[in-house]
This record gives sequence, structure tokens and C-alpha cells, in this order.
Amino acid sequence: MLNKKEFDGVLRRAEVRATQGPLRLAARRSATHKPRLGLIVGKRCLPRAVDRNRAKRVIRESFRHAPDLPTLDIVVRVAVAGAVVSRTVADDLFATLVDAAKRAGLGGVSHEG
Repeated sequence: MLNKKEFDGVLRRAEVRATQGPLRLAARRSATHKPRLGLIVGKRCLPRAVDRNRAKRVIRESFRHAPDLPTLDIVVRVAVAGAVVSRTVADDLFATLVDAAKRAGLGGVSHEG
């Protein structure tokens, strides 16, 4: 996801929401055939660019390796100032998303790699 309209659509009309440590997630059905990820990592939460880039890298890596992700548009936001985003926290967030999506009846899994 690249533009404000897509991000706003997910944030305003999220069908699934999840929280794990400093991360907040909102997701809704995707018009595409694979899950898409959008990241919000602001300067207020992580003032140093190196920390923001590391957080984004860790979240993207967890997204790539998450098994059985449904076809959703997903927005992940770092919501706690000074937070340390670890791979474990990001992995747990996507596992929580898969469980919540199944409960909400959004379990259409992407089979594209």
C-alpha cells in the first residue's frame, strides 16, 4: 500500500484489530489476491532514523515469513514512544492477526509466495 487513501481505508474500516506490545494492527479485506502491508513508524515514537528503519525492517521480515496470512490489507503502527520492536513481538502480532481473522470469518489464505 502506497497512498493515503489506501491507509485511511484500512484504518477507518478495519475488520480486524490487534495489539502486541508497542505494535497496533488494523486489517480489512483486500481487493488483491495477496496480503499487503503498510507501515506507520513516526518520529514521535522513534526519533532516530536508524531505529525507525530497523523497526520497519523487522516488521516486514515477520510479514514475509508469516504462515497462512489471509488476503488482507494490513496497516501496522508503532504506537509507543521509545519502543523496541523485536522479531518475536512482530511474529506474535501476525499470529494474533491470523487467529483474529479466522474468528472474524476472513480466513481466505493467499497461496502465492
